[in-house]
Amino acid sequence: MTKLKSKPILKRAAHILSQEFSTPKDIAWAWVTLLLSQEEETRGSEAKRYSRIAEFEAWILGLNLPSNPKNTEFITVSPESVKNAARNVFEWPHDYIFDEPAKAKHPDSKVIHKEAITQAILDAIKDANGSNDRSMLMAIMEGYAKEGKEPFANITTEGIEWRGSNWSEGDKYMLMTDKSLNNRLTNLRKKGII
Repeated sequence: MTKLKSKPILKRAAHILSQEFSTPKDIAWAWVTLLLSQEEETRGSEAKRYSRIAEFEAWILGLNLPSNPKNTEFITVSPESVKNAARNVFEWPHDYIFDEPAKAKHPDSKVIHKEAITQAILDAIKDANGSNDRSMLMAIMEGYAKEGKEPFANITTEGIEWRGSNWSEGDKYMLMTDKSLNNRLTNLRKKGII
């Protein structure tokens, strides 16, 4: 089976996760769909995919998140709340997965990326003389975090905490790990950014 690449399906999944409220089943479907689209290896069987969706849906329901009071027909929860709860439990799809590759208008002009972490990764690659070695890149980004460089916040035993583009005081930090860095590098390669 080939990797999931259908743009309409991926855009629908991204739209679900960007809504204020959605059903746990829809959030689980979008979550698994986007994760599968960004994984380097090809996906397994459909049965495995649906099993993963059911697992995520059950996990979301088990969180007992506040439901949308305006919708009494169905249970709908905030995808952002699910994302925050998933932080140290499951990987969350990257925000920039559907952005078109950013291109500078002039060779000397700087490209601005939607997610600050993308620029930090590109800076780390530049500081590593173009190397994609994950351990070297993680060490460079740890250095950025120690210097207080944006978007980094803290270094933990799990990885490097950083502020997402919509982060505000009191929000949980995102977590950069070796695995999430690998997925981000893969996506940057696919987009032709690196």
